[in-house]
Amino acid sequence: MLTTAVVGAGFMSISSANLEPSTFEGSDGNVAVDTAENFDWINALNRVVGQDLTSGSKDNALGQGSKEDDPAVKVGQGSIPKNKSDLTRFYLASEFVGSENYMYLAWERANTLGSANMDFEINQAKTVGFDKDSTGPIIVSRTAGDMLITFDFSGGGTPILGLLRWVTSGAASQCFSASSLPCWGNREDLSGFAEGAVNSGTFTDSIVAGDPEVLPAGTFGEAAVNLSAAGVFPPGGCTTFGSAFLKSRSSTSFTSEVKDFIAPQSVNISNCGTIKITKQTENDNRSFGFSTGGLTPAGFSLSNGQTQTFLNVPSGTYTVSESTPLPAGWTLVGLGCTTSGSGTSATTPANSSTATITIAGGGFANCTFRNRLRLNPSLSTAQSILPNDQATITGATNTAGGTVTFELFDPTDATCSGTADFSETATVNGNGNYTTHNTTFLASTPGTWQWKVTYSGDAANVGTTSGCGVEHFTITNG
Repeated sequence: MLTTAVVGAGFMSISSANLEPSTFEGSDGNVAVDTAENFDWINALNRVVGQDLTSGSKDNALGQGSKEDDPAVKVGQGSIPKNKSDLTRFYLASEFVGSENYMYLAWERANTLGSANMDFEINQAKTVGFDKDSTGPIIVSRTAGDMLITFDFSGGGTPILGLLRWVTSGAASQCFSASSLPCWGNREDLSGFAEGAVNSGTFTDSIVAGDPEVLPAGTFGEAAVNLSAAGVFPPGGCTTFGSAFLKSRSSTSFTSEVKDFIAPQSVNISNCGTIKITKQTENDNRSFGFSTGGLTPAGFSLSNGQTQTFLNVPSGTYTVSESTPLPAGWTLVGLGCTTSGSGTSATTPANSSTATITIAGGGFANCTFRNRLRLNPSLSTAQSILPNDQATITGATNTAGGTVTFELFDPTDATCSGTADFSETATVNGNGNYTTHNTTFLASTPGTWQWKVTYSGDAANVGTTSGCGVEHFTITNG
């Protein structure tokens, strides 16, 4: 016996998935992938797992006269009779392929009776207080259009799959078995829209960590349903199913008593799309207005970084426009959209502030509007100079001493009689060049700046000066 692989094939060919373009292997009667490019329960995305209580005195079941059309079902405790289907686990997954919505279902049971009569109920709303520990009466929360997938298997061949929908208005003739509304509507044959199988050999399901299930022949069943082709989602509408649970019937008759159940699990099966609008300005936080075509609200405002999200958007084409013309000083930088989901797209023409978004079932579009505030700054220039000077002493004794003092006066002191703006003193050691080493003082006042350089002289050499303004420079700004 293998731990995860299949030893025996299901009653249909083990080759692959048959509901193209879906690649789910819904007709091989196992949980493993048999063809590399396909997927199965072992690697299904968004897989939901429902688990029953352990069989025995504390297991719970419906029964007590409860039938499928009863909104109020009775839950009791106690082991399930051996001639009934004692459920252990169910799986559910869904996906969009192209523009179509697919749902995948599987059940497991503890006994090996040849026949199986299972019902998967998929509700738009979740029934409050209905879980695996429930006891006593439960009112199932049903909404018009809820689904019931029937899975009937008589011990050989292919299971018979049917679809019923909850009906709340109209005539009783719409009911499959009840004489009055509300009820499950007439059963629709899923031939051509679905496939299914029951395992014909033993394999081990190790999907739930720490709880492997050894499944003899006839204890595992699965189905794949093209919900879009089956007409579950009305064109242009938006429907979301949020809860699913599994029940077993005591016989093939739809009016027979329902027995064991696995409590509801949260699911997300929807043909609704999502549109998200993001405002991203570059250098301002003012609010901008937006208008929409076909969405609610039809108008809204966003500041920098804010978003507006539209949930449960029916399939269709919508427009989102940033208010125009833009305020003075603003320019459109860009409009970019990313989309996911088959059939979903967004058109953003160049230099346009309008996105045209086409949403297919389950699609997602995220559009970002980007603007930039462009001001009109003025320009002026002003020079600044890092001044330095040099003095050369000639004709002095070779051992001349003393100092050379450099003084720089700004344009307000034409006679160099005040305090110098910059001064530096160098020690003299004979004839040669002596320079300043200014690295910090900047001259920036417009006008003429004047140097005054003085040699102090010493005992053997007479002092001298270059005079005020002999050296000068002028700063003129435009």
